[in-house]
Amino acid sequence: MSLLQALRNQSAKITADLENSKLFTHMGDRGSFREAIIREFLRPFLPECYGLSSGEIFAGDGSHSAQVDIVLYDAVFSTVLFRNGPSQLFPAESVFGSIEVKSNLSTDELNKACSNIASVKKLERADSDMMDLLPSVRLGVGPPLSFDQARRNPYLGIVFAYSGIAPQTVVAELSRRMQETPTAKQFLPDFVFVARPGYVITRVAVRDGKDHPILGSGHDFDKYLWTPTGDDTLPLFYFTVNACLSHLRLRAPNFAQLWEKLFLQLVLNNWPPKNSPAVPQ
Repeated sequence: MSLLQALRNQSAKITADLENSKLFTHMGDRGSFREAIIREFLRPFLPECYGLSSGEIFAGDGSHSAQVDIVLYDAVFSTVLFRNGPSQLFPAESVFGSIEVKSNLSTDELNKACSNIASVKKLERADSDMMDLLPSVRLGVGPPLSFDQARRNPYLGIVFAYSGIAPQTVVAELSRRMQETPTAKQFLPDFVFVARPGYVITRVAVRDGKDHPILGSGHDFDKYLWTPTGDDTLPLFYFTVNACLSHLRLRAPNFAQLWEKLFLQLVLNNWPPKNSPAVPQ
């Protein structure tokens, strides 16, 4: 059996579960149920090194994101706070991106999703490049050798909805946001998937008069376009997440630097220790 066929079989089950979730009358319960279904769809087909959870993301400067439906994070090297709780706190350095899950993608829900994704993409962290082999392992290269210094850790931002408004409406709303604040267009979603009626919206770069869809985040683009995807929306969603994650590389915080900073603060604030004689000068 091919991977695509396996995904199609799994997506049929997920679609049935999504239909069953309509039995929930409380929208909060519905939303949580659908988020769990998406995790169950992604989890079996994602390598274990990629974590899936919900919570908030924080940066070293004290800023933080909104509550995120699904956080895509490094499950091997990351430092996650409250790991065993229903929601966690994630250092920005440990996060690949976020997925906003919507039962029904209305214009209002799209605006909320855009706001949440932007709250993640705005978080500051040190850039990584191709020399970052692992979050805490970096290959050193000096003259006369050179390397591609393109950023490898832009935040991925995806919207997934069970049902939603017409794709033309979504494209129009995203285009409006681009035109109003072109300098902030990278804070917009990279992809929007809607299972029913079945379509995907992607970023597109125009080169030599032709439209080229962009896979991944952080690249310059000119507009959004939509493509009908029918029953293959969920398999395409899976392939997109995997393809984007495979291009991202994270850089761990400089723990030695943070230790030194904290230690010096403790020395300045607490020396000489109380009830202890001062160190002779």
